[in-house]
Amino acid sequence: MESFPTVLYEAVLVAFGKILAKYDGFTQGVIMRDIGKEIIDYLNAHGYEFKETGSLEDMHTLVDLFVKNGFAESLVVRPAEPGKNYIYKNLYGRPAYKELYDLTLNPFLSCPLNLCMVYVAGKYGKRMVMHRKDFISDSITEAQYELVDDDTPEGSLNELVVSSARLFEIADEKQKLYRHQSITDPLTGLHNRRYLLEEGERLYKLAARGRKPIAILLLDIDYFKLVNDRFGHGTGDTVLRLIADICRRCLRDTDLVGRYGGEEFVVILPNSKLPAALEIAERLRSEVENATFQTEKSGDLALTISIGVNCCPAVGGSFETALDNADAAMYQAKQYGRNKIAVYDPCPQTHTV
Repeated sequence: MESFPTVLYEAVLVAFGKILAKYDGFTQGVIMRDIGKEIIDYLNAHGYEFKETGSLEDMHTLVDLFVKNGFAESLVVRPAEPGKNYIYKNLYGRPAYKELYDLTLNPFLSCPLNLCMVYVAGKYGKRMVMHRKDFISDSITEAQYELVDDDTPEGSLNELVVSSARLFEIADEKQKLYRHQSITDPLTGLHNRRYLLEEGERLYKLAARGRKPIAILLLDIDYFKLVNDRFGHGTGDTVLRLIADICRRCLRDTDLVGRYGGEEFVVILPNSKLPAALEIAERLRSEVENATFQTEKSGDLALTISIGVNCCPAVGGSFETALDNADAAMYQAKQYGRNKIAVYDPCPQTHTV
């Protein structure tokens, strides 16, 4: 794991790049220029003096300042055409820029050196136009810029900022809605199978790296097919929603619950050993058994659930395998008479409570 200051620095870069990506190219340039000035002023005030000569040669002076003070292990800036074009090679070696590329398609937006160069170019009535950018790997990048006359009227900034930001907000709101719909079960409002598998794998790997326990519960409504056959699918849907509500009430904020499919629900308990997992499983089982399921057309229904528990150290294997083991324990609970809790054991016998 990298040091906190390094991760924090990368977090600032990623955050700045994401925010800057809201705006159009002109607005990005204005904001980058202003930020670049602040960076240069800060460096000057803290002993890293940038001696300006009053010409575009200051671009090279600025690069030298960054290189000699260790901004990047291997930084090459050379003019493609003297006085006009600049090509950066091996500009960064930080994973944050790969994330910026994935988020904004332009990891150069938040490069501190790039911000300062945009500012210096702007002082002489120039702006930097990117002709080419390549992100070859996490540590090798290349971009080509041309210096051109900046003839954009300053007064148009505010209108462009507002319109660009609003368009981005609308697109962002739609993206969040699509994301929510793609990971949510529309009937119960819980997470769906897709999200359970994705987030479950992430939590499983996180537990493995930290050598922490993780528990997985698989719940199945007993005789649910009979409910559908006897009372109709509308009643079945009502039952599923009521079970989902019980799960929400009984679980902790750190726990994850979702509808796995049909009448099956999955609960993931991070950093939970077997005693805690059994306590939560029993709470769920008891709540369902003692609940009164009222339906408009069918009256009161008495329901029970069977639960399979798999508490694993998350060493090797995968979340799907761990989930399969919880599923096997759940079927053992069914075989022992339903309304039971069974604990997965790699040995032939499975513990039931």
